[in-house]
Amino acid sequence: MDSNQIHFISPSVCESFISKLCETQKKRDLSPKEKRAIQAILVLSEFMETGLIQRKNKFKFLEGNIGGVIQKYILLKQDKRLRSLTIAQIERNLGKFNFWLSANDISDISNVRQHHVIGFIQGLDPKKSAYIHNTLMDLRSFFRYLYHEDIISTNFAASIPKDNYRSLSKLPSNYSEDEIIQVLECIDKGTILGKRDNAIFMLAIRLGMRASDIANLKFENLHWDKNTIIFQQRKGGRETILPLLPAIGNSLLDYIQYGRPKSNEPYVFLNARSPYPPVKTSTIGGLVTRRFRNANLNLKNRKLESHVLRHSLVKELLQNKQSLSVITNVLGHKNQESTKHYIRIDLEALRKCALDIPPVDAKFYSQGNDLLFN
Repeated sequence: MDSNQIHFISPSVCESFISKLCETQKKRDLSPKEKRAIQAILVLSEFMETGLIQRKNKFKFLEGNIGGVIQKYILLKQDKRLRSLTIAQIERNLGKFNFWLSANDISDISNVRQHHVIGFIQGLDPKKSAYIHNTLMDLRSFFRYLYHEDIISTNFAASIPKDNYRSLSKLPSNYSEDEIIQVLECIDKGTILGKRDNAIFMLAIRLGMRASDIANLKFENLHWDKNTIIFQQRKGGRETILPLLPAIGNSLLDYIQYGRPKSNEPYVFLNARSPYPPVKTSTIGGLVTRRFRNANLNLKNRKLESHVLRHSLVKELLQNKQSLSVITNVLGHKNQESTKHYIRIDLEALRKCALDIPPVDAKFYSQGNDLLFN
């Protein structure tokens, strides 16, 4: 605005700025900072035009008879304590299926036939392999539920085709012990927020607790007389017993006595603003991201989320030569198969498993091209 001698903001100014920014490069080539700027400008423009800032919810259509059946199915999934992101995915995918059925004048679940299901699948964008894979899985599970509950007489799950999608298994992000200490040292423990965040970090990095379990931690879960923390995991519902280590106990007491707002809430961690409701899982994810950025670490190609603290604990345990069974118990997994996903972090141990490359005779390289490539 200064360089163009514009003195008053307006929606047209916002539009011109975005157009100018996107003129020189395609949207996919914009930096994260430029993309955030565009998003902020769009929100500002919307506010000037409507006086409101509305949350953009992803599409879901759960109306009518079929929508009601889908909602009952989703409640069943919620009772199994699936992640909120998984529930949202099921809502979107089945909502789009319901919308397709509605557009084809099918309003009752009993009128759905196999060719309807196949027709919907054929209309999915073939370029979005991951989306197709998730949609097929959600449809299979939904139709199994309908069949087993006698809502429909035919199990259409068997007729849903399989795809060849293979998710690329990425190495979990993690941080070294020195980096974790640097983050902890940057937390001002003299403030209310600092005391709370420090206690949360200690539970996550020293015990590997998930953000959802920390957010739902209650005073009844803290057994000071036995120096243990006993709680039921939100994911899977398994009862877990963890040691209440001195450093963790001290950080919790510091927060409870000198940082926690006065409240009758049974939950340990509260928001710092009135009326002081319990923190949410997303709150913990946000504070972890903020604290890591404040520590000025090299974050290139590494995720910033609460789960990286869990990964970092695994790396520390592996470097201390802890067995897989011990790590499984610390993480609260039901079996070691779930834990094996994490052990790829220990690159030094994996290098020891690598076999030597056998030598190749020098004559091989003197062969003609025909022999070389046949």
